[in-house]
Parts: sequence; structure tokens; C-alpha cells
Amino acid sequence: MKKISTLLALALSVSASAQLSTIPDENIDPSDSLEIIFDPSAMDLTVAHQDLLKQAVDNGEDLYIWTWKPAEHPDGHPYVNGTGSAPWKNSNEAMKMTKNADGTFSWKIVPTLFYEVDATTVYNEDIHFLIKAKDGGGYGDPDVKSDDQTIAIDPPATERNPFYHFPAKVMADDIVTLRYENWREAKESMQNLDPEDCYIYAKVYFTDGSFSQIENTFNVGSNPKLKMDYIGDGNFEKLMVPGQFFNVPAGKTIDYCEFIAMKKVFATGADRVTMPVNLQIDCQ
Repeated sequence: MKKISTLLALALSVSASAQLSTIPDENIDPSDSLEIIFDPSAMDLTVAHQDLLKQAVDNGEDLYIWTWKPAEHPDGHPYVNGTGSAPWKNSNEAMKMTKNADGTFSWKIVPTLFYEVDATTVYNEDIHFLIKAKDGGGYGDPDVKSDDQTIAIDPPATERNPFYHFPAKVMADDIVTLRYENWREAKESMQNLDPEDCYIYAKVYFTDGSFSQIENTFNVGSNPKLKMDYIGDGNFEKLMVPGQFFNVPAGKTIDYCEFIAMKKVFATGADRVTMPVNLQIDCQ
């Protein structure tokens, strides 16, 4: 496996540098949601272009992704890196990162969909990018950017994760089963759960870019709707119809759902599985 280092223990995120973390932190599926989190406070400010980027952040400026692998979009594409005659000085608004309350910035994509390539290409090329101010300098001015970054994407192991769903393809009005085979859990802090101690964090993303969660991670255990049923021999299950489970409002269409098996009392990243289930909803 390619080497990547831990940064945010609570989010169980992993990254290619001290500035970065990802959700999920390992076993990244190029066809599922990937969130890349950037922490400006971890930049090396002795490097001139990184110091300028940190100054831009401190002044309240937005940050933008500039990416070239596994593919780079051409001029005219909605996700081209920059626009106009001097694109490095004018990042595309569609490539703006989300500002988070903790001072970090995040970018969420489904790699195969964003880059318009197959999973094999992502595994072979990984994800290469940098983070910059809208005006990245250049053309004789000092650059305002991070160093080049790489997120390593490894092919999956042959063994299925202990927390998974079936069937593989689901529509919003289909019955889906979440299964957690706790007896196969490799994470010591989540092993041998009590039959009453397994709950799911549940979040739904809509095609218009909005999302909704039933409870935040710290309140999951207070909602009986989120309790997984113990079916014996270290196995837990939850059956649901996604559209009904999330009480989808009229006019909203589900893109995908995210589920995380966790303990009833969640305090730290030790109290949840490493890999979430990302359930893509097929055409409705």
C-alpha cells in the first residue's frame, strides 16, 4: 500500500502531507465520495509561496483547487482550472473549496465522475493537485499556492469491509440492507460491541448540492431510528428505504447516502468504523 499519514484523528482522515487529510482515510473507492481537507495552519511558512497563501487565508480570501491528474479539463469545460487569457490569475469559481468552521477548507468529489475517467485510471495515476488563491500570481508576480499534493488511491483489497450494504444497486424506493459484521472488525476499539451499542450516522446528499443528516455524530445514540438490530453471532443489520428513511422533501432527488457504524456514545474517532458506506442512488 502507498504510504500516507494520519492528520485528523476525530475524522479518521489520512493524507499525503501534514496539510491534508481525506475522508475516507483509506481504501478509497474512486467511484464513491472523496472529501479532501486542507489545513492552512500546517503549511511551511518558510516557503515563500506557501507563506503568501497563508496570508491570503488570514485576509479572508477563498481557496481554489488546481488539478491535472488523473486528467485535466480543457478550456470550456465546467471544471477547467482557470478561465480567461491568464487562467492562473483567475481560478474557476466551480473549483472553489468550502470554508469550514475550524479554519480548514474542503473539496468533495467522486473522482471518476469529476475527472471523467474510469477507476483503473485513478488507481494508476492517483490524484494530483495544488491549492491556490483565486489570483495565483505568476506572469512575473510571486506564486500564491501550496506545494504540489498527491492523494494515493490504491486498488481495493479482495476482502469486503465488515460494514457494507446490499444490494449493490439501489433506487430511492428500494429496500437496502446495511450489514455490520462486527466479528470481522480489525479496529480494536470497535471490537466485541454489545448488542445494544451499535448505531449508524446517516447523511443524505441531494443532486442540487445540498445535504441533510438525521443527527450529528454526538447525538446519534439518542435516536432509536438509528439503532442497528443485533441478529446474532456478532452481526448487526439495518433495513431501510432511503427515500422514506431520510423523509426526502418534495422536489429533492437523492444523489447518494453516507452511513457510518458507531457506538451509541460517540466521543472520538475510536468510536466509529474506519470506512463509511457510501450508497449511490441509481436513476429514480
